[in-house]
Amino acid sequence: MAPAPTRGAARVVRCGAVGVSTGLLAVLAHAAGGGHLPSPPHVLVFALSIGCACAPLTDRRLGFGELLGLVGAVQVTAHVLLAVLSRHERDLVPPPSMLLAHVLATAVVVSALAGFEGALFRLAAALAAVLPRRLAPQPAAAPLRIPIAAHPDHPLSDVLRRRAVPRRGPPRP
Repeated sequence: MAPAPTRGAARVVRCGAVGVSTGLLAVLAHAAGGGHLPSPPHVLVFALSIGCACAPLTDRRLGFGELLGLVGAVQVTAHVLLAVLSRHERDLVPPPSMLLAHVLATAVVVSALAGFEGALFRLAAALAAVLPRRLAPQPAAAPLRIPIAAHPDHPLSDVLRRRAVPRRGPPRP
């Protein structure tokens, strides 16, 4: 059976695609709207944190509404984070040009991710139709019987004494 895009490496790729595309376009939209552009390490940490935060959502196919909500929340978070990082807390309410840039970035990212999701799931379905399926083992017809002695030959105290480290005395002269 072909791996589903909701498990394994395909899920990691989906999280990375969401994190990188959403994070980078949020930062670029903020900068295009007249905001401060942060240093590359800040952008990388932000994109990685978005990718990790979306991991619980990628256990199923993301619909347009889920993608819109996720990307919209990231855009708001990115704007607030970048306003705080640039020490311009007075700009928490974005000017119209920045708001338009964030809305356009949201539309671009949501449409790109929706297309990516559709293509990935169509590819997985095509691979599942072509690749051979794993054969499942036959179910057990009867329970496995393991012979166990009803009464051991040696009582538990004998077994424990035999396995214990014997007492040692002083070394022989």
